[in-house]
Amino acid sequence: MRGAGYVAKRPNPTRGSARRGTRTAQPGVPVTESDAGSWLRGIRFSGFSLLMMGIVVLGVIVVGPNFKAYIDQQQQIAALRESVEQSTAEIAEVRDERERWNDSTYVMTQARDRLYYVNPGEISFIVIDDVDAGVFGEDEAPVSDNLTETKINWAESMLTSLVSAGYADVVSDAGQG
Repeated sequence: MRGAGYVAKRPNPTRGSARRGTRTAQPGVPVTESDAGSWLRGIRFSGFSLLMMGIVVLGVIVVGPNFKAYIDQQQQIAALRESVEQSTAEIAEVRDERERWNDSTYVMTQARDRLYYVNPGEISFIVIDDVDAGVFGEDEAPVSDNLTETKINWAESMLTSLVSAGYADVVSDAGQG
């Protein structure tokens, strides 16, 4: 027990609650507390928990840049693999094309189609305008049979065009992107 001169003081309810930042219930006004608020007030930080949070933050700071470099390298590797696959496909196409050109029948067919070559003794026929008229549609205005004469001198208009092109301002590409 305490000594004979000890007087117990009653705590002042308004002063202690103001110091802690909690609200006191006013008469007639109900005070409700949310679940999140009570959960946050229930958290107590110990020295061990602060030390562990510090270690986690330090670990993120140390490992973060290395992890970013790892992700960048994985993306570069994926892009290079895609490039290798595309190159392999192109090489296969070129090899197939080369094999086709080594076949004499293919060469003769291409010479007939592209250059209109024929074998000796054969007769070649070229059909002009063999396209169906339905593909292009019908002409709206018929072509007239009358000749018209223009009033423009073509030599003079060509000379005017050359002179105006010679006196035009020169635009350089240096200012563009």
